[in-house]
Amino acid sequence: MSKLKSNINRKKVGNILLLMGLLVLVFPLLESAYHERVQPIERVQPVEPELESAPPDEEAIDKTFKPIGGRLVIASLDLDLEVGYGVEDEDLKKGPGFYPQSGYPTIGNVSIAGHRNAYGNPFMDLNILEKGDIIQLDYDEQHFVYQVEEVFVTHDRDWSVVGPTSDPALTLTTCTPLRPVNGQYDRLIVRAYLQK
Repeated sequence: MSKLKSNINRKKVGNILLLMGLLVLVFPLLESAYHERVQPIERVQPVEPELESAPPDEEAIDKTFKPIGGRLVIASLDLDLEVGYGVEDEDLKKGPGFYPQSGYPTIGNVSIAGHRNAYGNPFMDLNILEKGDIIQLDYDEQHFVYQVEEVFVTHDRDWSVVGPTSDPALTLTTCTPLRPVNGQYDRLIVRAYLQK
């Protein structure tokens, strides 16, 4: 009789462990589906950057992006962040960083990368930014104000988003979804244009 009880107890423990294992496997799927349903974001196809055909004016010739830090303020998200230089993993552990290929704020596309689900999650809520939201950037002892034009998702190898733009722009990039089911991230992009 005690052998029968022991076998029944083992089966119960085995079933509980099996159920817990299944929950561990299914939870990321459910969480990812929840985030995609609650905060759906339009996916766009990668595009090649447009090259400017007109030569830059005289003022633009000596304005090159410098490998220095800055400050990013997004009041609607209650964010006030120091921005470093570089987008390698070691750089982004310290916080958001400027892409080395960034353009100067008055003439180019200033591009900043940051984590959404690691190292303090500085860009956690970028997905809730809306057209018209204001982003401020302090860089090279100057203050720049940008207005959000669009928030979208693109492929993780779409480098066109940090390429040159026809108008002075600010591009913020981060990973999405928060926890991908298959381990593959796309890129969440915020594109804003210089106001002053």
